[in-house]
Amino acid sequence: MEIIKSKPLKKNAVIGLISPASPQRDPLRLERGIAYLERCGYRVELGKSALNSWGGYLAGTDDERRSDIEDMFANPAIDAIFCARGGFGTARFLNGLDYELIRKNPKILVGFSDTTALQSAIFSKTGLITFSGAMPSVDMADTFHPLAEEWFWGIISNSKYGLEQNISAERFYEGNATGRLFCGNLTVVTTLLGTPYTPDWEGGILLAEDIGEEPYRIDRMLSHCENAGLWNKLSGLCFGQFTAEGVRQSTVPQRPMNEVLLDYVSRAKLPSLGNILYGHQAEKITLPFGVTVQISNEDSFLRMIESPLD
Repeated sequence: MEIIKSKPLKKNAVIGLISPASPQRDPLRLERGIAYLERCGYRVELGKSALNSWGGYLAGTDDERRSDIEDMFANPAIDAIFCARGGFGTARFLNGLDYELIRKNPKILVGFSDTTALQSAIFSKTGLITFSGAMPSVDMADTFHPLAEEWFWGIISNSKYGLEQNISAERFYEGNATGRLFCGNLTVVTTLLGTPYTPDWEGGILLAEDIGEEPYRIDRMLSHCENAGLWNKLSGLCFGQFTAEGVRQSTVPQRPMNEVLLDYVSRAKLPSLGNILYGHQAEKITLPFGVTVQISNEDSFLRMIESPLD
């Protein structure tokens, strides 16, 4: 597959803002996120359904949300596309998206959480590297964490930034690995297995995170990945943060999350890192979906060895 990269984001660029998943719970947060982007010197163009709500948990119908994405890629005046927030429902329109349009008009696309579905599909169908990280109505509405802010702008505006960073981690399993980074929400990754919208896992490195899931549910997802044969294809396995926010009270006996992760690492026997600052928390890094990364047995860092930008 030919890998496609976007040009670095320049000052005074025009940012298209879309809501491919859920509606804005608090539109004022999005307003504050837009104000932050404008203070940074950018102009923001809202997608037609960016402020819509349909079906309770969707920001517009499938066609409306899909059209917003296509319109942003097709519009030559738009320099980058930011997803306002995550939520639910992005996978609903993957089978109708115009991937050839996206391939012919590569642009920076940034999103997180449910946007994993869109990023996985776009990379699988076009080879375009996108970015998994901070979003306007989530991270930029109030105090943008300094580390998150530095990583966000650095990785999308400086072609050398990622190559100069050592991503700190905790060693989970020994070994060396080099492969394309497939990063995202574990729940979404799991639901895409068996569809045409997952990347070629062969030789890749999976970096997974999640929020609001009890250990037994993470266990079930990882067992599904194992049963789907992922451990036989990947060259490495990494874990971000598994935050407890939103976890419902349950009668299921609890097991420490790290114990679950380490259990599957020992079963996979793949070079593995954990506790990476990537997840549903303020202090997080933005990472390129599809870039080549490396795990070295000599230390506990994840390193980019390829620039995500053209």
